[in-house]
Amino acid sequence: MEGPRNNVKSVTFSPCGKHIASSGEDETVRVWDSQTGECLFTLEGHTNWVMNVKYSLSGEWLVSGGRDGTIRFWNSETGEPGVVLNSPLGEVYSLAFSPDGRWIASGHVKGGLQLWHAGSGEPGPVLHGHTGYVMGVAFSPDSRWIASSSHDYTVRLWDASTGAPINTLSSHKADVNDVVFSPNGFQIASGGSDSRVRLWDVDSILTSSVEQEDQLGAVLKTVYSPNGQNILTVGSHQTVKQWSSLTGAPSPLLTELPESLLVESVSYSLNGLPTVVGTRNATLRLREMQEGGRETILEGSRMVKYVTMSPCCRRIVSIDLYDTVTIWDLASAQRMHVLIRRGGPTREDIGCMAFSATGHQLAVGTRSGTIWLFDPQSKGLIMSIPTDWIIEAMSFSADGQQLAVGADDGCIHLLDLQSDECAIELRGHTEGVVCIAYSPCGEWITSGSQDKTVRVWRRQQPQGDTESWSYGSTIHGYFDEVLDIAWNPIVPMEFVTGSMDESVRVWRVSSDGEGVVVKLLWGTNLAVLHAAGLMLKGTTGLDPMQKKLLIQCGAVSNLTGMNSEE
Repeated sequence: MEGPRNNVKSVTFSPCGKHIASSGEDETVRVWDSQTGECLFTLEGHTNWVMNVKYSLSGEWLVSGGRDGTIRFWNSETGEPGVVLNSPLGEVYSLAFSPDGRWIASGHVKGGLQLWHAGSGEPGPVLHGHTGYVMGVAFSPDSRWIASSSHDYTVRLWDASTGAPINTLSSHKADVNDVVFSPNGFQIASGGSDSRVRLWDVDSILTSSVEQEDQLGAVLKTVYSPNGQNILTVGSHQTVKQWSSLTGAPSPLLTELPESLLVESVSYSLNGLPTVVGTRNATLRLREMQEGGRETILEGSRMVKYVTMSPCCRRIVSIDLYDTVTIWDLASAQRMHVLIRRGGPTREDIGCMAFSATGHQLAVGTRSGTIWLFDPQSKGLIMSIPTDWIIEAMSFSADGQQLAVGADDGCIHLLDLQSDECAIELRGHTEGVVCIAYSPCGEWITSGSQDKTVRVWRRQQPQGDTESWSYGSTIHGYFDEVLDIAWNPIVPMEFVTGSMDESVRVWRVSSDGEGVVVKLLWGTNLAVLHAAGLMLKGTTGLDPMQKKLLIQCGAVSNLTGMNSEE
């Protein structure tokens, strides 16, 4: 069947099976005889690529959607043009008819979905949520649900009667190009540019809170509000999100950030208002996340690779691409002071920074092993500490007397800042320690690593003047390295983690005096079953597909001898 002058983007059978319709980059729709392959007619009218074509349920109409932003109806028997719908959402990439004949759904360039009344062509609800091209859309056989797939790497499920979002599925690691319901409506299949077809159980999606997800990217930064009730996160997609620390429910920010602002750090001011630091055209900008919030421009900054704020939001320290460390006092006319200049105290890459809890000390660590301790108020150097470690992370104890240093060999070194000595080493991680945090009470340390675990360490009762720490617990279940950790300043024994696997997780630590128990309170982006090390014995009712899924997810394979009744 030859005729299209360029790539074919969509093809579909008529309900009777006698005809095939196709559309493509030559801006046409073509109808073919499915028995002979003869082209019956070519439909012209679109002014850009025609991305999708569908038959109505009765077969009377063809409907096509294109990058010209129009949805066009054609008489399927004669090819005569009918109604033309112009969408305010722009380019059309996907179309679907509901099985009950009431709705047409269209997916668009910037992530929107539009419902149209199939009979009148009047616009219905708009479904917002995707952030990339909506390449696939499908109705369930009973017309209750809509599934959509997008270049934002997600599949989303919607209530077709209200347009309300039901769930977001984010296991794909690349563009999701198409989605379809099974004939019985029990499953959804999605296919993506990650070379994966994924099957989803609809009942589980409808009832699971684990699958409620936001497109965050890797979670780079986590911080609690002063009252401990909210959590701010920054994702690698430059997304700033606020969550209820108790339930994990999204807590909307009062203002939106401009798309051109690349978020580098987040914190809360003393009055509890979220504040972000971003870069725009190599200029640092401090922005209060509230209606009418101020934006402060920090002149003189260069391309920034890392920014941190003091706990009180009164100072900002940045590291630029040339490893120059600069501090701003925001209360004193935005005065800029260079702490470290390339070619000065160090020529090595600067790997991390940390403020003490009070903001009275600033530690700067280099990958060559040198730690510089500054007084942020006077800008003076307090001390320099040479080490043999490749430093990846640092954290001050609550009293500012101790500095925990994470190294690339998986070891944590506890430095006494009064004696400039390291008397304690905590070993257990098998790869580099990426983040460390002391609890507000000073009795616990949590550490996250490239080995995809979090470890909890506990201060022991001192024997005389000797301090000691012991291993408490290891948290497994992450699918990539753990990037950040923060403790709740109000609620005891609670902390949050951000990970490269795009998850935000809140944990509660408890102890019976001997053992340490860490429990997950809530998490988002926990879309993949984790079964590492699981051994099933005496289990009944597993079919071959279920066995294979468990093994793929990390379960120990002891299933080879099972018969159909086991």
